[in-house]
Amino acid sequence: MHRVRLAEVFPPDGPPIVAERFELRSDTSAHSHDFIELAVVIGGTATHVTAAGERDLDRGSVTMLRPGDWHGYRHCHKLIVYNVYVGPEVFRRDLAWVRTDPHLGRLLHTAGRSGHHSGHPLRLDPATLRIVETGLAETAGRPHPATHPGPAYAVRAGILLCLLGGSAAALSPDPAGERTDRGHPAVVAATQLLENDVQRDWNLDDLASAVNVSPAYLARLFTAQLGIPPMTCLGRLRAERAAALLIETDLPVAAIGRLVGWHDPNYASRRFRHFFALSPAAYRTRFRPGG
Repeated sequence: MHRVRLAEVFPPDGPPIVAERFELRSDTSAHSHDFIELAVVIGGTATHVTAAGERDLDRGSVTMLRPGDWHGYRHCHKLIVYNVYVGPEVFRRDLAWVRTDPHLGRLLHTAGRSGHHSGHPLRLDPATLRIVETGLAETAGRPHPATHPGPAYAVRAGILLCLLGGSAAALSPDPAGERTDRGHPAVVAATQLLENDVQRDWNLDDLASAVNVSPAYLARLFTAQLGIPPMTCLGRLRAERAAALLIETDLPVAAIGRLVGWHDPNYASRRFRHFFALSPAAYRTRFRPGG
């Protein structure tokens, strides 16, 4: 098993959105990422294996993984897949507005271990698939410009938005009826606070106070807009940071836990396993380069 890292996918000073086309006729070993990946199946079949379990894939199937997630393919039969790699900074900078959209925000935050999205596998309808496939065929494998601004990057961003929009359509509406056409600014602000300081000993009361809403209201808004409660979001962010440190440093597991806000080693191991179905030590052994 191996890990695919940012430096191996994105060229120096290149665009943070890259697409590649693969044809797979045999199993691929599990690997993890430190960026967001969307995989679109345009032909053949396979079984997708993740921490969330197994899922059969065919034309139109979409999988989405957050940083730290691992996956692989089994029983590949003439599988043709486009991988779209997205640097996490894209949704903090160029496409920050995506996180304020209740439909797309929920998609971004419930990927990963919840990759089956609460029983609703992601797929593109035939019309959207044709648009995405045509766009990816035009851009995948082409040389990358030196910097990301410009028409080529705009095309990749447009394809990404089409892919995200089509995938989000596969999710059922929230039964509580809390979702709206616009995201609440308190949710965006709270998410940014958690991302910027995962080590802090956050609790719901402190987070709500920081964005000037009541704890109960923030919890309701957060879950309706992003599909997960605030403290689950924090746990996911901590697990992602821990996964990167396990691969990129030689720090002891306990020290990594403290760096991301988990001061009890046993608790840290339980929380990490919850998201990635592996202990921190097992994750490092499997995905560290040369491991």
